[in-house]
Amino acid sequence: MKKKLIFFLLFLSFSISLLPVNASASTVDLSKKNLIKIKAFVNEQFNNAGIVGGSYAIVSNNKVIDSSGVGYRDLKLGKKATDETIYAIASVTKSFTATAILQLQEQGKMNVNDPVQKYLPWFTYKDEEKSKQVTIQHLLTHAAGVSRFDADGAIFIDEEKNKNSLEASIRALRTVDMKTNPGEKAQYCNSCFNTLGLIIEKVTGVSYYEYVKRNIFEPLGMEYTGFGQDLKSLTANDIAKEYSWFFGFRNTKLLNYREFGKSQDPEGGIYTNSVDLAKYVSGILGHSSTSILSQKTLKTSYIGILPTENNEWKYTGGGMEAGKISNRKVLYKGGDGIGSSAVMMLIPEDKIGVVLLIGESNSEPKQDIAKGMLQILIGEEAKAADSPLPLFKLTGFIMLFLFIASILGLVVFLWAINKRLKRKDQVSKYRWLRIFISLICFLFLVVISYLLLFVRPTQIGFYGYPYDWAIGLISLGVTLFLGLVYNGYLSIFGKYEERRGGRKNEKIIQM
Repeated sequence: MKKKLIFFLLFLSFSISLLPVNASASTVDLSKKNLIKIKAFVNEQFNNAGIVGGSYAIVSNNKVIDSSGVGYRDLKLGKKATDETIYAIASVTKSFTATAILQLQEQGKMNVNDPVQKYLPWFTYKDEEKSKQVTIQHLLTHAAGVSRFDADGAIFIDEEKNKNSLEASIRALRTVDMKTNPGEKAQYCNSCFNTLGLIIEKVTGVSYYEYVKRNIFEPLGMEYTGFGQDLKSLTANDIAKEYSWFFGFRNTKLLNYREFGKSQDPEGGIYTNSVDLAKYVSGILGHSSTSILSQKTLKTSYIGILPTENNEWKYTGGGMEAGKISNRKVLYKGGDGIGSSAVMMLIPEDKIGVVLLIGESNSEPKQDIAKGMLQILIGEEAKAADSPLPLFKLTGFIMLFLFIASILGLVVFLWAINKRLKRKDQVSKYRWLRIFISLICFLFLVVISYLLLFVRPTQIGFYGYPYDWAIGLISLGVTLFLGLVYNGYLSIFGKYEERRGGRKNEKIIQM
């Protein structure tokens, strides 16, 4: 009997040692004290980064357990942000589009392994044979084989036609080169999710907007969520000013939905508040009172499939990215609009998630802030977010400098030309210097011309360039062109004095 008891105790101890995993949920601290700690952390990070305002919410199971506004939604009028303030969430929209696709698969109306051409027979990139291999799963995981800049830039083939037509913008992809084979490598792809939006329309027979509204927004009770075209009907709540950057200074003239147009809505067009977005997070955690996807589909959607450009994360079939925090699996999706940034981050194992909305174009700190919120929830110390100057603010200052330098350069060149025209003696010095300046002007002009003609870094602005970038580069290009013409002409047709050993040779050379 004694031996049996010893054996039983040893067996019990061994069994307990094999139970590590699900105990982690018990480490989640949802106490009021901890929620206050999170609020202080978020406010501190916003202050450190100089963010105008925003909001956040925390989800546990099927409940929004805390939410709050931070800073201002309108600086000029001094209006505070609240948890009901509406912001554009940009690329976080991709998760909604992916959810819609997975719903249709559950309904037996499609399969993610189907080729895109099954639903859009005319769909093609430049390589027609490779295009036949592109599947819906490739679109979901950013693995269609095209470069982001090339595919996003296709809209500018005919911006007037493509900007507000989903089908026209996708037909424009026929000019886009494929850099890799489909499924071989992930490259972030906005147009992939716009293509998914059109597939949803073809399969359901209703608009993308109507499908998402009926099958995601309404079942989850997302009353204050819609697209740009719906903003007038959302006026019962606060709509935040969209703070973008123009030459490094805050600007509210540009609106996300107007700049991107309707053709970009399936990848980045949703407007919502932190409470509504938290309801969606609860839905994709599988703990909403209304199920929008089965547990089986949700678990499959959490799986990382292909490495992102940052190899610490992997793209999933659910429109998100999978990574780890403290050995816990984390799902993440961020978005950056014209005048806002957004992020949602969740730990399915612990049944928790956070959402964060930022009321300006400031993508740098958002992921770290959301990560810090989760770290506090699981009993760890949050690391302060890096807070460099926002990218578009920094580049705006650079473009302002280039613009001012270009204007000064133009003034100098025009003054020099005017002075030379008035001179009776047209003799110049240092022919080699004129040639050198001409060569420098030519090289930089070629680079700027190439960028403006063939590179489209964004989907908006002046042919893919934020307006301050376009002004800065074009003004610099004009100055360089004038410098090339002026110095090139003098180096070929000018008169020069020869100097030997520091002494002037009286012979004048006519070129």
